[in-house]
Amino acid sequence: YQCSALTSLTLPNSLTSIAGYTFRDCSALTSLTLPNSLTSIGNFAFFGCSGLTSLTLPNSLTTIGGSVFFGCNGLTSVTLPNSLTSIGSNAFQNCSGLTSVTLPNSLTSIANSAFQSCIGLTSVTLGNSLTSIGSNAFRDCSGLTSLTLPNSLTTIGSSAFFGCNGLTSVTLPNSLTSIGSNAFQNC
Repeated sequence: YQCSALTSLTLPNSLTSIAGYTFRDCSALTSLTLPNSLTSIGNFAFFGCSGLTSLTLPNSLTTIGGSVFFGCNGLTSVTLPNSLTSIGSNAFQNCSGLTSVTLPNSLTSIANSAFQSCIGLTSVTLGNSLTSIGSNAFRDCSGLTSLTLPNSLTTIGSSAFFGCNGLTSVTLPNSLTSIGSNAFQNC
């Protein structure tokens, strides 16, 4: 936590989890190798690690906690593994350098504010098993120009795409049963 001089990190292959807040505000951290044994990353673990530019998450990872990469605005690309079953709320909020995200088919929901204020995001690919998009999930992602919602989707949360003023067209699938308040406000 707040080891501001730490620039690189290699974690051992025996590691299965990273606890909450472990590397929070290690802003000089540019290089990170996560082992293939890792299954979970706790809340706020890499919060404010603004020096990180790219990140490959291992195929063993099943859980990303809340606010894990919040404010990692140096991140330009993230590869999410097919093993991933849950992404916590605010996980990638304010990652303004992120330009594209592909969500694996193993994810059934996007948590509240997961990608809020990712203003550099121009492309989002949603998995075919996605059933719900949480409140504020893509709020203020003003760079988003097109969006394909999968046929598995049943719920769009309140303010999910609030302020996505770059969107020119959206096709809502027949599977959809509810759209929350302000979902597409200011689009």
